[in-house]
Amino acid sequence: MRIIASLFAAFAVLFSAPAMAAEWYVVDTKHFTVYTKDTKKNAEEYGKELERLDEALRIISGVGPSDDDFPASSKVTVFRFGETSDMGKLLGRRGVGGFFRGDAAGSVAFAPRRDDVRRERGFERTAGDIPINPKYIVFHEYTHYFMFHHRDAPYPLWYSEGFAELFGTMTFEKDRFVIGDVPPERSIALKVVNLDLEEMFAPGEEPSREYTSRVYAHGWLLASLLNLTPERRSQIGPYLMAINEGVDPLEAAKNAFGDLDVLEKELDDYRGGAAKVLKVPFLTKQDPEVSVRRMTEAEEARMDVLIRAKAGVDEDQAKKQVDPARDLVSRYPESVPVLLTAVEAEFDAKNWNEAESLAERILAIDPDNVDAAIYYARVALMRGYEDKSQIAVARERFAKANNLQPDHAYPLYGYYLSFLYSDETPPDDAIASLERAFVLARYDNSIRNTLAYRLAKEERYSVSQGLLRRTLIGAGKYPRELSACYTLAEAGDNELLLDMLRPDHPMDESEKEWDDKSDEEKWPCLTKVEAAA
Repeated sequence: MRIIASLFAAFAVLFSAPAMAAEWYVVDTKHFTVYTKDTKKNAEEYGKELERLDEALRIISGVGPSDDDFPASSKVTVFRFGETSDMGKLLGRRGVGGFFRGDAAGSVAFAPRRDDVRRERGFERTAGDIPINPKYIVFHEYTHYFMFHHRDAPYPLWYSEGFAELFGTMTFEKDRFVIGDVPPERSIALKVVNLDLEEMFAPGEEPSREYTSRVYAHGWLLASLLNLTPERRSQIGPYLMAINEGVDPLEAAKNAFGDLDVLEKELDDYRGGAAKVLKVPFLTKQDPEVSVRRMTEAEEARMDVLIRAKAGVDEDQAKKQVDPARDLVSRYPESVPVLLTAVEAEFDAKNWNEAESLAERILAIDPDNVDAAIYYARVALMRGYEDKSQIAVARERFAKANNLQPDHAYPLYGYYLSFLYSDETPPDDAIASLERAFVLARYDNSIRNTLAYRLAKEERYSVSQGLLRRTLIGAGKYPRELSACYTLAEAGDNELLLDMLRPDHPMDESEKEWDDKSDEEKWPCLTKVEAAA
């Protein structure tokens, strides 16, 4: 009986002991800022792994050692908390395990701390049929960000996603990283979906229902084969170069990879065998520099509002953010992080006066705060839709924000927009600002599209097309319409192209009427080209 009593006592101590407390920490590294709810030890280790991911990408892509002048504005902010299902709740969609937003105003990623679990009889088990490594989402999405930032090229969707899948399953050993493991969530598609390289390389206007599986699962398979097989790896460059020069994607694939039937047979054999893995030593054995600190009370109090804002809000959600944000300001009136969160909430709700007032309060406390300076300028730009005199105010404010941080892309971009939205001819310094913004933030599609518009305005159509090549080779009707608009422009009729590419003012809601338009109104260039043919 004493033995049994001792056992019960031991179990009582075991199950009554508190779990390692999960608290909110800020992790700061060279390329990332992480807001994570975890233990301090795990938070630090996560920061190190993200930096190791960046190093691995530099090694494989040939970018080389980390640049010393990496701008702070290009860092990715990662929100890491909760379970996998919490990520889908943020977007209002099921089946989302995490997501990323590339934005010159601040790129953000959302990732769970762990996969969903269900609790049965006191035990925890993975809720899904196929467990998803919570690191996978950020690893996958940062790979996209990295490649567009450092190795900008017209990556076809299958290669873009396949290469990201390759790094999504990356693991670390003591002094090296390992890539090539099969993504578990793609295992079923790899087995049951037939290979079809022609559809991968040249999807039609209406891709098959297996197209998404081919993009991700077969994209991983082919990206693995090409990158991990020495005799194939040298073919990737010529393939991408041909696409960049406007060669038909299927023709580019045949020229670069040879007989596609041979490649498909090789790929089929590859998926039937053991996955190839590549083990590569790190450039240095020294751990990446990582700083970790516990959030202040004010910083932690703002997290719910901040996460919702950064994930993106619609009109109703934006309105619901206002009261919690104002409550935070009343509780922490001198906290710059709280005030910044409140600025974003008021701005999203289109409360321009309140957003402007809060931005002024921040700049009074911290005159060098570039985020507040950017919102201060954006408020004037928004007002400029109805009051053109505010455009000049916005221009002056963007210039001041640029002085605070010259290598931040958004003030440069905003400065150019101030001329575009006022229908003024942009001076040379505004055009140079747009070009510099693109160099700093190639991952921002708004800046890319605006530069493509600028080049088309100057009748530099081939260069403009080059910037949008990824779109032009994509599936669906929009790429065909865009291609038709370029065809008309090169023949001397560029009005429809410029109208298509010109950025709309954010307050312009005319596109909401899209569904009510006829096909001729939706696709005017195709209609015109087909009529001429």
